[in-house]
Amino acid sequence: MREIAGNQEWTGRPSGQSGYALVLACLIASCLVSYQGSAFAHDSTASLDAGGLTLTLNPDISMESEDLYLSPGEVRVVYRFHNTSNHDIATLVAFSLPVMTIGEQGNYDLEGRDPVDLMDFKVTAEGKTVEPKVEIRATRFGVDVTDVLKRYDIPPTMIASGEGARSALNDRLDDLPQDARNELTRYGVIDWNTAFGAADKPLASTHWDRHITYYWFQTFPAGRTIEVTHHYKPVPRHFFFSKEELANPETRKLYCIDQSFASAAQAALKQSSTAILAGTELKYVLVTGGNWLGPIKKFNLTEEKPSEKALVSLCADGIKRASPTTFTMSADNYAPDSDLNVLFVEPMPVLIRSR
Repeated sequence: MREIAGNQEWTGRPSGQSGYALVLACLIASCLVSYQGSAFAHDSTASLDAGGLTLTLNPDISMESEDLYLSPGEVRVVYRFHNTSNHDIATLVAFSLPVMTIGEQGNYDLEGRDPVDLMDFKVTAEGKTVEPKVEIRATRFGVDVTDVLKRYDIPPTMIASGEGARSALNDRLDDLPQDARNELTRYGVIDWNTAFGAADKPLASTHWDRHITYYWFQTFPAGRTIEVTHHYKPVPRHFFFSKEELANPETRKLYCIDQSFASAAQAALKQSSTAILAGTELKYVLVTGGNWLGPIKKFNLTEEKPSEKALVSLCADGIKRASPTTFTMSADNYAPDSDLNVLFVEPMPVLIRSR
C-alpha cells in the first residue's frame, strides 16, 4: 500500500513499569549498549498471530459480511452469519491462540494481562453478551503437563496478577523444595541448572508450551441472519526498525513496502539521533477460519495507526486513506489467500516521551 508521510513477559525479572513502557525501555537500553550500526535481530518481542473465529465445518452457514478493525491496541470484528437451511443449527465456535512458548523463546508483551483471559476477549451475539469458556493447557514435547504445574500452584500462562506478583512467583519457583524440583525436572518443565542469581544461587528456568482456546456453542436460527462480534487486545511484536530492515527484500515483500513508504521511512531515519525507529508488527490470521459456505460476501477492513506521525504498510489491494490515522478497503466475495501482516513505524522520541 502507499503511505503518505505525515507489556512484557520477559524471561528475566520484570519491574513495576507498564508493559509497553517496559518493552521500550529494555529495547532502548539494549540499543544504547550494543548499537553497532547493524540490524537489531534479537532486540524485539514476539508476535502472537491471532485472528478470527473458527466454526465447525457447516455448508449451510454463509458469511454475509465481515467488518474488521485493526490497530496495535485493539482488534474488533463484526460478522453477519446466515443460516441457509430450514432448521436451527447449534455448533461449536472457537477462538484459538497459536501455541506460545514459556521460556527463553517466549518473549511476548503480556505485562499486566489477566492470567486466564490474557487477550481480554469479549463476544456478543445479536447484541447480547456471550460468556465463552477458556481452555488452557501446558505441554512439554507434546505431553500434557497441566496437572503437573497445578500440583505446585504454577499458572500455565506464567502470568501473575497484581503489583509484584510476578516477582513473587519467580522467587517461589526459585525456592521450591527438592521433591517438587525433582518432579518438575523429570517432566522437563523447569530446570535450576541454566540460570544463576546473586552468589550463584540457581534460578528457575521454565520450558513448556501453552495452548489457549476460547469457545462456546452458538445457535444459528433457520433462515435468518445473526450478528456476532468479538474484540480483544492483540499481542504485537515490538522491534527496532533500521535502514537495514528497510532495505531487506523479505521485509519489503512481507509488508508490500512501496516507494512512498520507503521514502517517508528514510526521511524519518535520517531525523532520528540513533538512526532507528520504533517498529510494531501486527499479524491477523485470515485464512484458517473459513468453515462456512462460499466466500465472505462483503469484507470491510479499517486499519488505524497509533498517531499521525506513524507510517503504516500492509498487503491489501484497494486500501486507501480515510483520515489522518485510518485506512480502509472493501471487497465483495472475498476469499483471502494469505494473512494480514501490518507494519507500523514511529519516531523513537515520540514513544520515549509516552513512558
